[in-house]
Amino acid sequence: MKKIFSLFLAMTAFVAVNATDYYFAGEASGWSNNNESFKFVEVDGVLTLEVADLYGEFKVTENGNWHPQHGAAAAGEGVAMNAPYTLVKCIDTPEKPEADAPANAAILMPENSGFEKPRYKDAKLTLDVSNPDAIIINLVAGTLYDYAAGPTTYQIVGGFTNNWSLADAIQFEDVNGVLTANVPDLSGTFKIVKDRSWDEQWATNRETNAGLALGVPYVMSGKLDGADPANLALANPFGSYTNAVLTLEVKDNGEMVLTLVSGDFQLMQADWHIPGEFLGWNCNLEQRFEKIDDNTYELLAPEFGNRFKVVYGNWAVEFGAPNSETVWEINKEYTLAFKGGDFNAIDNAAVFIDCIITLEVDYENVEVKITISSESTDVEDVVVPNTTTKIIENGQMYIIRDGVRYNALGGVVK
Repeated sequence: MKKIFSLFLAMTAFVAVNATDYYFAGEASGWSNNNESFKFVEVDGVLTLEVADLYGEFKVTENGNWHPQHGAAAAGEGVAMNAPYTLVKCIDTPEKPEADAPANAAILMPENSGFEKPRYKDAKLTLDVSNPDAIIINLVAGTLYDYAAGPTTYQIVGGFTNNWSLADAIQFEDVNGVLTANVPDLSGTFKIVKDRSWDEQWATNRETNAGLALGVPYVMSGKLDGADPANLALANPFGSYTNAVLTLEVKDNGEMVLTLVSGDFQLMQADWHIPGEFLGWNCNLEQRFEKIDDNTYELLAPEFGNRFKVVYGNWAVEFGAPNSETVWEINKEYTLAFKGGDFNAIDNAAVFIDCIITLEVDYENVEVKITISSESTDVEDVVVPNTTTKIIENGQMYIIRDGVRYNALGGVVK
Protein backbone atom coordinates (compact mmCIF):
# COMPACT_ATOMS: atom_id res chain seq x y z
CA MET A 1 0.00 0.00 0.00
CA LYS A 2 2.84 2.37 0.85
CA LYS A 3 4.43 1.82 -2.57
CA ILE A 4 1.11 2.48 -4.33
CA PHE A 5 0.64 5.67 -2.33
CA SER A 6 4.18 6.81 -3.17
CA LEU A 7 3.58 6.09 -6.84
CA PHE A 8 0.37 8.12 -6.68
CA LEU A 9 2.22 11.08 -5.15
CA ALA A 10 4.92 10.87 -7.81
CA MET A 11 2.34 10.78 -10.60
CA THR A 12 0.47 13.70 -9.04
CA ALA A 13 3.68 15.72 -8.82
CA PHE A 14 4.52 14.88 -12.45
CA VAL A 15 1.11 16.07 -13.63
CA ALA A 16 1.41 19.25 -11.57
CA VAL A 17 4.83 20.01 -13.04
CA ASN A 18 3.67 19.54 -16.62
CA ALA A 19 0.14 20.98 -16.45
CA THR A 20 1.27 24.64 -16.38
CA ASP A 21 4.20 26.47 -17.96
CA TYR A 22 5.99 28.77 -15.52
CA TYR A 23 8.14 31.74 -16.57
CA PHE A 24 10.60 33.93 -14.69
CA ALA A 25 9.47 37.50 -15.45
CA GLY A 26 11.74 40.18 -14.07
CA GLU A 27 14.55 42.65 -14.63
CA ALA A 28 16.89 39.93 -15.86
CA SER A 29 14.35 38.87 -18.53
CA GLY A 30 13.37 42.41 -19.52
CA TRP A 31 10.04 41.87 -17.68
CA SER A 32 8.82 39.62 -20.47
CA ASN A 33 6.15 37.23 -19.18
CA ASN A 34 6.72 34.64 -21.92
CA ASN A 35 10.42 34.67 -22.83
CA GLU A 36 11.24 31.06 -23.71
CA SER A 37 14.80 31.58 -22.44
CA PHE A 38 13.32 32.14 -18.96
CA LYS A 39 10.87 29.23 -18.93
CA PHE A 40 11.24 26.64 -16.17
CA VAL A 41 11.80 23.20 -17.67
CA GLU A 42 11.66 19.79 -16.05
CA VAL A 43 15.07 18.30 -15.21
CA ASP A 44 14.98 14.95 -13.38
CA GLY A 45 11.45 15.70 -12.19
CA VAL A 46 12.28 19.22 -10.92
CA LEU A 47 11.26 22.48 -12.62
CA THR A 48 14.58 24.20 -13.26
CA LEU A 49 15.78 27.43 -14.85
CA GLU A 50 19.40 28.29 -15.70
CA VAL A 51 20.17 32.00 -16.08
CA ALA A 52 23.53 33.31 -17.26
CA ASP A 53 23.04 36.68 -15.52
CA LEU A 54 20.55 36.79 -12.63
CA TYR A 55 19.64 39.92 -10.66
CA GLY A 56 16.89 42.34 -9.66
CA GLU A 57 13.18 42.03 -8.97
CA PHE A 58 10.89 39.44 -10.51
CA LYS A 59 7.61 37.56 -10.56
CA VAL A 60 6.68 34.11 -11.80
CA THR A 61 3.91 33.91 -14.42
CA GLU A 62 1.76 31.06 -15.68
CA ASN A 63 1.45 30.10 -19.37
CA GLY A 64 2.98 33.39 -20.52
CA ASN A 65 0.20 35.51 -18.97
CA TRP A 66 0.50 38.17 -16.29
CA HIS A 67 -2.46 36.83 -14.38
CA PRO A 68 -2.41 34.80 -12.34
CA GLN A 69 1.07 35.74 -11.18
CA HIS A 70 3.27 34.87 -8.20
CA GLY A 71 5.28 37.43 -6.24
CA ALA A 72 6.35 38.52 -2.77
CA ALA A 73 4.16 38.99 0.29
CA ALA A 74 5.86 42.38 0.82
CA ALA A 75 8.34 44.59 -1.00
CA GLY A 76 11.93 43.66 -0.25
CA GLU A 77 11.25 39.96 0.24
CA GLY A 78 12.54 37.25 -2.06
CA VAL A 79 14.96 34.40 -2.55
CA ALA A 80 18.59 34.14 -1.42
CA MET A 81 21.12 31.40 -2.10
CA ASN A 82 19.78 28.09 -0.72
CA ALA A 83 17.01 29.93 1.14
CA PRO A 84 13.69 28.85 -0.47
CA TYR A 85 10.94 31.46 -0.61
CA THR A 86 7.20 30.78 -0.85
CA LEU A 87 5.62 33.08 -3.42
CA VAL A 88 2.16 34.64 -3.05
CA LYS A 89 -0.34 33.97 -5.82
CA CYS A 90 -2.59 36.64 -7.31
CA ILE A 91 -5.94 35.47 -8.67
CA ASP A 92 -8.00 38.11 -10.44
CA THR A 93 -11.72 38.34 -10.00
CA PRO A 94 -14.22 40.36 -12.09
CA GLU A 95 -14.88 42.46 -9.00
CA LYS A 96 -11.19 43.20 -8.29
CA PRO A 97 -9.09 42.88 -11.46
CA GLU A 98 -5.41 43.07 -10.55
CA ALA A 99 -6.28 44.51 -7.13
CA ASP A 100 -4.59 41.70 -5.25
CA ALA A 101 -1.38 41.57 -7.31
CA PRO A 102 1.56 40.67 -5.06
CA ALA A 103 4.70 42.78 -4.69
CA ASN A 104 7.75 42.13 -6.82
CA ALA A 105 10.00 39.48 -5.32
CA ALA A 106 13.77 40.05 -5.38
CA ILE A 107 17.09 38.27 -5.64
CA LEU A 108 18.44 39.00 -2.16
CA MET A 109 21.95 39.90 -1.07
CA PRO A 110 23.90 37.46 1.07
CA GLU A 111 24.97 38.98 4.38
CA ASN A 112 28.36 40.74 4.48
CA SER A 113 28.98 40.32 0.75
CA GLY A 114 30.30 43.87 0.38
CA PHE A 115 28.77 44.18 -3.09
CA GLU A 116 26.53 47.01 -4.26
CA LYS A 117 23.79 44.71 -5.55
CA PRO A 118 23.34 40.95 -5.68
CA ARG A 119 24.07 39.49 -9.10
CA TYR A 120 24.88 35.91 -10.06
CA LYS A 121 26.63 34.36 -13.02
CA ASP A 122 25.44 30.95 -14.23
CA ALA A 123 22.60 30.86 -11.71
CA LYS A 124 20.18 27.97 -11.28
CA LEU A 125 16.66 28.32 -9.89
CA THR A 126 14.19 25.58 -9.00
CA LEU A 127 10.44 25.75 -8.56
CA ASP A 128 8.30 23.53 -6.33
CA VAL A 129 4.70 23.64 -7.61
CA SER A 130 3.29 20.78 -5.59
CA ASN A 131 0.98 23.43 -4.09
CA PRO A 132 0.11 25.60 -7.12
CA ASP A 133 -1.29 28.32 -4.86
CA ALA A 134 1.94 28.61 -2.85
CA ILE A 135 4.83 27.72 -5.16
CA ILE A 136 8.35 27.74 -3.71
CA ILE A 137 11.34 29.19 -5.55
CA ASN A 138 14.93 28.40 -4.62
CA LEU A 139 18.29 29.70 -5.83
CA VAL A 140 20.43 26.57 -5.74
CA ALA A 141 23.57 27.60 -7.64
CA GLY A 142 25.40 30.61 -9.04
CA THR A 143 28.56 32.68 -8.68
CA LEU A 144 28.06 35.98 -6.88
CA TYR A 145 29.90 38.93 -8.42
CA ASP A 146 30.02 42.72 -8.20
CA TYR A 147 28.94 44.02 -11.59
CA ALA A 148 29.57 47.62 -10.49
CA ALA A 149 33.31 46.91 -10.39
CA GLY A 150 33.50 46.07 -14.10
CA PRO A 151 33.76 48.48 -17.05
CA THR A 152 30.63 50.44 -17.98
CA THR A 153 28.67 49.02 -20.91
CA TYR A 154 25.65 50.27 -22.84
CA GLN A 155 22.95 48.27 -24.63
CA ILE A 156 19.92 48.90 -26.82
CA VAL A 157 16.82 47.00 -25.77
CA GLY A 158 13.35 46.93 -27.34
CA GLY A 159 10.65 44.88 -28.94
CA PHE A 160 12.33 44.62 -32.35
CA THR A 161 14.63 41.64 -31.80
CA ASN A 162 14.77 40.72 -28.13
CA ASN A 163 11.26 41.26 -26.73
CA TRP A 164 12.60 43.73 -24.13
CA SER A 165 14.98 41.14 -22.71
CA LEU A 166 17.99 42.72 -21.01
CA ALA A 167 19.84 39.43 -21.26
CA ASP A 168 19.53 39.55 -25.08
CA ALA A 169 20.04 43.32 -25.45
CA ILE A 170 22.49 44.37 -28.22
CA GLN A 171 25.65 45.91 -26.79
CA PHE A 172 27.48 48.97 -28.11
CA GLU A 173 31.07 48.03 -28.90
CA ASP A 174 34.10 50.31 -29.36
CA VAL A 175 34.78 50.62 -33.10
CA ASN A 176 37.72 52.96 -33.76
CA GLY A 177 36.89 54.93 -30.64
CA VAL A 178 33.14 55.15 -31.33
CA LEU A 179 30.48 53.16 -29.42
CA THR A 180 28.65 51.31 -32.18
CA ALA A 181 25.78 48.79 -32.29
CA ASN A 182 24.61 46.75 -35.27
CA VAL A 183 20.88 46.02 -35.13
CA PRO A 184 19.46 43.57 -37.70
CA ASP A 185 15.92 44.98 -37.41
CA LEU A 186 15.39 48.38 -35.80
CA SER A 187 11.65 48.98 -35.41
CA GLY A 188 9.02 49.56 -32.79
CA THR A 189 10.20 51.27 -29.60
CA PHE A 190 13.43 50.94 -27.67
CA LYS A 191 15.68 52.34 -24.94
CA ILE A 192 19.37 52.59 -24.11
CA VAL A 193 20.41 51.04 -20.78
CA LYS A 194 23.61 50.81 -18.78
CA ASP A 195 25.17 47.51 -17.66
CA ARG A 196 22.06 45.50 -18.65
CA SER A 197 20.01 47.10 -15.89
CA TRP A 198 16.92 49.30 -15.79
CA ASP A 199 18.52 51.42 -13.05
CA GLU A 200 19.81 53.86 -15.68
CA GLN A 201 18.05 54.28 -19.03
CA TRP A 202 17.69 56.84 -21.81
CA ALA A 203 14.97 57.26 -24.43
CA THR A 204 12.55 59.91 -25.76
CA ASN A 205 13.59 63.53 -25.32
CA ARG A 206 11.06 65.07 -22.93
CA GLU A 207 11.25 68.52 -24.53
CA THR A 208 10.81 67.58 -28.18
CA ASN A 209 9.03 64.20 -27.87
CA ALA A 210 10.40 63.56 -31.37
CA GLY A 211 11.35 60.23 -32.91
CA LEU A 212 14.72 59.06 -34.20
CA ALA A 213 15.47 60.01 -37.82
CA LEU A 214 18.24 58.75 -40.10
CA GLY A 215 21.46 60.76 -39.82
CA VAL A 216 20.14 63.18 -37.17
CA PRO A 217 21.90 63.12 -33.75
CA TYR A 218 19.29 62.66 -31.03
CA VAL A 219 19.77 63.92 -27.45
CA MET A 220 17.94 61.46 -25.22
CA SER A 221 16.39 62.02 -21.81
CA GLY A 222 17.20 59.87 -18.80
CA LYS A 223 15.32 59.25 -15.60
CA LEU A 224 13.84 62.33 -13.91
CA ASP A 225 12.89 62.22 -10.23
CA GLY A 226 12.78 58.44 -10.50
CA ALA A 227 10.42 58.48 -13.51
CA ASP A 228 11.51 56.50 -16.58
CA PRO A 229 11.64 58.27 -19.95
CA ALA A 230 9.07 57.21 -22.55
CA ASN A 231 10.16 54.55 -25.03
CA LEU A 232 11.92 55.99 -28.07
CA ALA A 233 10.56 55.26 -31.55
CA LEU A 234 11.58 56.03 -35.10
CA ALA A 235 10.32 59.27 -36.64
CA ASN A 236 7.80 57.04 -38.41
CA PRO A 237 7.00 54.33 -35.82
CA PHE A 238 5.61 52.06 -38.56
CA GLY A 239 8.98 52.10 -40.26
CA SER A 240 11.79 49.59 -39.94
CA TYR A 241 15.51 49.79 -40.66
CA THR A 242 17.22 46.51 -41.51
CA ASN A 243 20.97 46.23 -40.96
CA ALA A 244 20.85 49.40 -38.87
CA VAL A 245 24.06 50.93 -37.51
CA LEU A 246 23.74 53.11 -34.39
CA THR A 247 26.36 55.17 -32.59
CA LEU A 248 26.24 56.39 -29.00
CA GLU A 249 28.12 59.43 -27.68
CA VAL A 250 28.42 59.76 -23.88
CA LYS A 251 29.33 63.40 -23.27
CA ASP A 252 31.17 64.77 -20.24
CA ASN A 253 28.12 66.92 -19.34
CA GLY A 254 25.97 63.80 -19.07
CA GLU A 255 24.26 64.12 -22.44
CA MET A 256 23.57 60.85 -24.26
CA VAL A 257 23.44 61.30 -28.04
CA LEU A 258 22.13 58.47 -30.24
CA THR A 259 22.58 58.56 -34.03
CA LEU A 260 21.09 56.23 -36.63
CA VAL A 261 24.01 56.22 -39.05
CA SER A 262 22.72 53.84 -41.72
CA GLY A 263 20.13 51.20 -42.56
CA ASP A 264 17.65 50.10 -45.21
CA PHE A 265 14.20 51.63 -44.62
CA GLN A 266 10.91 49.85 -45.23
CA LEU A 267 7.45 49.79 -43.69
CA MET A 268 7.29 47.24 -40.91
CA GLN A 269 5.10 44.22 -41.60
CA ALA A 270 3.22 43.22 -38.45
CA ASP A 271 -0.18 42.31 -37.04
CA TRP A 272 -2.53 44.57 -35.12
CA HIS A 273 -3.80 43.39 -31.72
CA ILE A 274 -6.11 44.78 -29.06
CA PRO A 275 -4.91 43.50 -25.68
CA GLY A 276 -7.19 44.45 -22.83
CA GLU A 277 -9.40 43.51 -19.93
CA PHE A 278 -11.76 41.15 -21.74
CA LEU A 279 -9.64 39.58 -24.46
CA GLY A 280 -6.50 39.27 -22.33
CA TRP A 281 -3.32 41.34 -22.23
CA ASN A 282 -1.48 39.33 -24.88
CA CYS A 283 -0.86 39.47 -28.62
CA ASN A 284 -2.30 36.11 -29.59
CA LEU A 285 -5.06 34.98 -31.93
CA GLU A 286 -7.77 36.09 -29.50
CA GLN A 287 -6.59 39.71 -29.72
CA ARG A 288 -5.61 39.81 -33.42
CA PHE A 289 -7.37 41.95 -36.05
CA GLU A 290 -8.19 40.57 -39.50
CA LYS A 291 -7.02 42.68 -42.43
CA ILE A 292 -9.91 43.97 -44.56
CA ASP A 293 -7.83 46.13 -46.90
CA ASP A 294 -4.52 48.03 -46.80
CA ASN A 295 -5.78 50.46 -44.15
CA THR A 296 -8.75 48.75 -42.47
CA TYR A 297 -8.75 45.98 -39.85
CA GLU A 298 -11.57 44.26 -38.00
CA LEU A 299 -12.04 42.00 -34.97
CA LEU A 300 -15.23 40.31 -33.78
CA ALA A 301 -15.56 39.99 -30.00
CA PRO A 302 -18.36 38.04 -28.30
CA GLU A 303 -17.99 40.40 -25.34
CA PHE A 304 -15.98 43.56 -24.76
CA GLY A 305 -15.62 46.35 -22.26
CA ASN A 306 -13.44 48.20 -19.78
CA ARG A 307 -9.85 49.16 -20.73
CA PHE A 308 -7.57 48.26 -23.62
CA LYS A 309 -4.68 49.30 -25.82
CA VAL A 310 -4.03 48.77 -29.53
CA VAL A 311 -0.56 47.52 -30.49
CA TYR A 312 1.26 46.90 -33.76
CA GLY A 313 3.67 44.00 -33.67
CA ASN A 314 3.92 42.20 -30.30
CA TRP A 315 3.95 45.39 -28.14
CA ALA A 316 6.43 47.03 -30.53
CA VAL A 317 4.25 50.11 -31.20
CA GLU A 318 1.47 51.07 -28.78
CA PHE A 319 -1.59 53.31 -29.24
CA GLY A 320 -3.99 54.28 -26.48
CA ALA A 321 -6.01 57.06 -24.89
CA PRO A 322 -4.93 60.62 -25.84
CA ASN A 323 -5.10 61.56 -22.14
CA SER A 324 -6.46 60.27 -18.84
CA GLU A 325 -9.70 62.23 -19.25
CA THR A 326 -10.61 60.62 -22.58
CA VAL A 327 -12.94 57.61 -22.24
CA TRP A 328 -14.64 55.54 -24.93
CA GLU A 329 -18.31 54.85 -25.62
CA ILE A 330 -19.94 52.26 -27.83
CA ASN A 331 -20.56 53.15 -31.51
CA LYS A 332 -18.27 56.19 -31.54
CA GLU A 333 -15.03 56.76 -33.45
CA TYR A 334 -11.87 57.80 -31.59
CA THR A 335 -8.38 58.80 -32.72
CA LEU A 336 -5.80 56.96 -30.64
CA ALA A 337 -2.54 58.50 -29.45
CA PHE A 338 0.85 56.97 -30.20
CA LYS A 339 2.31 55.78 -26.87
CA GLY A 340 -0.99 56.67 -25.19
CA GLY A 341 -2.18 55.10 -21.94
CA ASP A 342 -4.84 52.48 -21.30
CA PHE A 343 -8.16 53.49 -22.90
CA ASN A 344 -10.92 53.20 -20.30
CA ALA A 345 -14.65 52.86 -20.97
CA ILE A 346 -17.01 55.59 -19.82
CA ASP A 347 -18.58 52.84 -17.68
CA ASN A 348 -16.06 50.18 -16.73
CA ALA A 349 -18.82 47.96 -15.36
CA ALA A 350 -20.57 47.73 -18.73
CA VAL A 351 -20.03 44.62 -20.86
CA PHE A 352 -21.08 44.73 -24.52
CA ILE A 353 -21.82 41.63 -26.57
CA ASP A 354 -21.32 40.78 -30.25
CA CYS A 355 -18.95 43.68 -30.87
CA ILE A 356 -17.30 44.64 -34.14
CA ILE A 357 -14.04 46.51 -33.49
CA THR A 358 -12.73 48.43 -36.52
CA LEU A 359 -9.33 50.08 -37.02
CA GLU A 360 -8.59 52.69 -39.70
CA VAL A 361 -4.82 53.24 -40.08
CA ASP A 362 -3.02 56.03 -41.93
CA TYR A 363 0.56 54.73 -41.99
CA GLU A 364 2.06 57.80 -43.65
CA ASN A 365 0.65 60.32 -41.14
CA VAL A 366 0.77 57.91 -38.16
CA GLU A 367 -2.95 58.13 -37.40
CA VAL A 368 -5.03 55.30 -35.95
CA LYS A 369 -8.81 55.47 -35.45
CA ILE A 370 -10.96 52.93 -33.65
CA THR A 371 -14.69 52.24 -33.48
CA ILE A 372 -16.24 49.66 -31.14
CA SER A 373 -19.71 48.81 -32.45
CA SER A 374 -22.64 46.83 -31.09
CA GLU A 375 -26.15 46.41 -32.50
CA SER A 376 -27.71 48.16 -29.50
CA THR A 377 -26.79 51.58 -28.15
CA ASP A 378 -28.47 50.90 -24.80
CA VAL A 379 -25.95 49.62 -22.27
CA GLU A 380 -28.65 47.87 -20.29
CA ASP A 381 -29.73 45.93 -23.39
CA VAL A 382 -26.26 44.59 -24.09
CA VAL A 383 -25.02 43.73 -20.63
CA VAL A 384 -23.97 40.08 -20.64
CA PRO A 385 -26.71 37.99 -18.98
CA ASN A 386 -26.07 35.86 -15.93
CA THR A 387 -25.94 32.77 -18.14
CA THR A 388 -22.68 33.97 -19.74
CA THR A 389 -19.36 32.99 -18.17
CA LYS A 390 -15.73 33.34 -19.20
CA ILE A 391 -13.27 30.50 -18.62
CA ILE A 392 -9.58 29.86 -19.36
CA GLU A 393 -8.50 26.39 -20.49
CA ASN A 394 -4.95 25.53 -21.59
CA GLY A 395 -4.17 29.20 -21.90
CA GLN A 396 -7.17 29.89 -24.20
CA MET A 397 -10.21 32.00 -23.32
CA TYR A 398 -13.72 30.66 -24.00
CA ILE A 399 -17.16 32.20 -23.51
CA ILE A 400 -20.02 29.93 -22.41
CA ARG A 401 -23.37 31.51 -23.19
CA ASP A 402 -26.63 29.61 -22.64
CA GLY A 403 -24.74 26.33 -22.71
CA VAL A 404 -22.90 27.06 -25.98
CA ARG A 405 -19.09 27.46 -25.97
CA TYR A 406 -17.52 30.24 -28.09
CA ASN A 407 -13.86 31.17 -28.67
CA ALA A 408 -12.64 34.76 -28.31
CA LEU A 409 -13.46 35.46 -31.97
CA GLY A 410 -17.09 34.43 -31.53
CA GLY A 411 -16.85 31.05 -33.24
CA VAL A 412 -18.67 28.06 -31.81
CA VAL A 413 -16.35 25.49 -30.23
CA LYS A 414 -17.61 21.91 -30.16
